[in-house]
Amino acid sequence: MTQVGTSQSKDTVDILVIGGGPGGTPAAMALAQAGRRVLLVEAGVGLGGTCLFSGCIPSKIFRETAYRRSQIARGGDFGLEVPLGWTGAVDWTAVQTRRHKILSGRSAGALTNAGKLRGLEVAFGHAQITGARSAIIQCSGQPQRAVTFERAIIATGSVPNRLPILGGDLPSVLDSEGLIDIEAVPSTLVLIGGGPIGVEMAQIFAMLGSDVTLLEAGHRILGQVDAPLAALLTEHLKATGVTVQTDVQIEQIKVDDSEHHVSFSHKGETRSIAAQVVAIVAGRHPNVDGLGLETTAVKHGLHGIKVNEQLETDEPGLFAIGDVAGNPMFAHWATAQALAVARYIIGLPTTFPKPEYNSAVIFSSPEIGMVGLTEEVANAAGLEVAVAEYDYKIDARAQISGENLGRLRIIYRRSDHRIVGVHALIEGAADLVGEAALAVRNGLTLEQLASSIHPHPTLTEAFGIIARGAIASSLRGMPPSGGPA
Repeated sequence: MTQVGTSQSKDTVDILVIGGGPGGTPAAMALAQAGRRVLLVEAGVGLGGTCLFSGCIPSKIFRETAYRRSQIARGGDFGLEVPLGWTGAVDWTAVQTRRHKILSGRSAGALTNAGKLRGLEVAFGHAQITGARSAIIQCSGQPQRAVTFERAIIATGSVPNRLPILGGDLPSVLDSEGLIDIEAVPSTLVLIGGGPIGVEMAQIFAMLGSDVTLLEAGHRILGQVDAPLAALLTEHLKATGVTVQTDVQIEQIKVDDSEHHVSFSHKGETRSIAAQVVAIVAGRHPNVDGLGLETTAVKHGLHGIKVNEQLETDEPGLFAIGDVAGNPMFAHWATAQALAVARYIIGLPTTFPKPEYNSAVIFSSPEIGMVGLTEEVANAAGLEVAVAEYDYKIDARAQISGENLGRLRIIYRRSDHRIVGVHALIEGAADLVGEAALAVRNGLTLEQLASSIHPHPTLTEAFGIIARGAIASSLRGMPPSGGPA
């Protein structure tokens, strides 16, 4: 058994943590730091989970290469000569080598940190629960081990959805994880699924030179994103060469002479498109297979393991965090839940994370940052809200960077100007989310945001501009709008 550290007992621990990703690892480390005896079991090759090995980190590594390639091509916009003979060729082997180096380094660092905690044991293998307080651990080449525990945290993450499409199970049809391991940039690519994964991958490979088609069953891509921003990004996708087709029903995928043919219907008309590579990237579902939950009172369904407000399952003492507990499925959300559960188990006062305060970034191009409620969700909840909007075309920093396609939208209550949602589409939105998250989580008002001094020229000064404009407009009874920076 591969392990780091030792528990005081090989067979009995205080807490069993199943899954060493962004939920399980911080939970295990926090509990061990508090003096608990913890066994952390990870089924993969290292600590880090899907986010590190086949999700958010690898895709962002690819995006960095794609974005830099696109910037070189735009050198003339900034008075630079594009290098003589530059063709935009991508050394994909070098890109993948860089990916593996970053991933292995981060995973090794996490394992080193875990090894410094005396009460934490890390085992790489499979854990199966056999009862309310027992489990068996199986590691490659090692005897099966039975353990008992006082509490357990299930943090096994999620796995890619496989849609019921004829031909969707062909070996050559990839999922999001297979797309990460692809051996070359395809000349043509069809992506089935217009959620965050599909949109990010569509733009990455389009910027790398692929001819990309994005197919989505819904009425629009990015259904969970603020609608005006999703519409703006959709137009940008189309303008930059990505074919976006919504309201489609995939009928069949065939392979002929190493070329894939995707048949789909749109408004009663059947169409077909050929591509070198086809990938189904229609989201993920909770990973509960093989956990042995049937031996406990834990309930689960399509949307994950059922938990209460303290993230405890129907089996007292068993908790579920992260993707396995359902939406929202973000690494930082899993970490927030992990730290809350750890505090709760230790017996400290605990505030559990609430979805309405969650923040997220979609690393499209330009990026989308979002915190709190969208206008649509706020209206559906019966809140009387208004929206203040800022067009980054007039923004000094955005003009300087040459990345001025974007909007900032702040959703606030009419009655007291309390901010309930912030949504931004702009290259650099990821770095705006921190201030937005603080504003929403702490219930700041437009007046408080307006009184904060923001540096110039930066993207973040738009927060102050938009807040002052909204306040002035409310006094005049006019729709709020932002002014130039």
